[in-house]
Amino acid sequence: MRKSFLTGCVLVGLVVVVAAVSLVWLPYDPADTSGGRLAPPGGDHLLGTDKLGRDLLTQLMIGARIALAAGAGSVLLGGLLGVAAGLAAGFATRWLDDALAAVLDALIAFPTLLLAMLVVAVREASLGSAILAIGLAMSAVVARLTRVLVKRVLSQDYITAARTSGSSWPRVIAEHVLPNIWPTLLVNLALQLGLAVLAEASLSYLGLGPPPPNASWGRLLQEAQATVLTAPVGAIAPGVLLVVLVIGANLLADGLRDLGGGRSR
Repeated sequence: MRKSFLTGCVLVGLVVVVAAVSLVWLPYDPADTSGGRLAPPGGDHLLGTDKLGRDLLTQLMIGARIALAAGAGSVLLGGLLGVAAGLAAGFATRWLDDALAAVLDALIAFPTLLLAMLVVAVREASLGSAILAIGLAMSAVVARLTRVLVKRVLSQDYITAARTSGSSWPRVIAEHVLPNIWPTLLVNLALQLGLAVLAEASLSYLGLGPPPPNASWGRLLQEAQATVLTAPVGAIAPGVLLVVLVIGANLLADGLRDLGGGRSR
């Protein structure tokens, strides 16, 4: 098994374990401000406290939960919408395919942050709004890739043979199209996981993500920037965790790509 795949699994798995533990146990109550402002690491607070006196380790554990929820939710939404749209474009007539391709290109060019602002304007700043905005932006990328893959598969001789033998289009999609495109889509979705985590952190940094008391890593970075010289752990810790999760997702995608290439060979 590829080292990149194992390393990616370990890095992502560590964040998953932290998020899972946070569901059943936290060092302190998230609203507990009895620790004193900007207490250094050690003693009762392993990583110290933030500017409000809240335990930093508690905030980071909750942030792991939010990061994974945002990433997984965005990938699920973007994947479902993107694959459906890509299949539709792949089977569409020439003029409809050209129209859908133009729409997808326009959506890809549309900035995710601007889309998030529009979603927040209609809804409110929340984790759901962030997932909706990131998932919609991601769906265009997945749809364009799916469209290309579907057209490539449909041009193969075995599709013509299946149709000649009387197979319906739904059966062709289930037995021939999806099994041949899912390995590439899986690699792309793993890459999109890292991008979704970064997008959620960016939205939270700008105040467009989950509002307090939700402790998103992006919001922790924003709150710690004013005290980064006096209490650097508050800025370093969420940044390191973001890097670990994003690198883990990228290595996982590389490993899946290598494993898929091995199967193809």
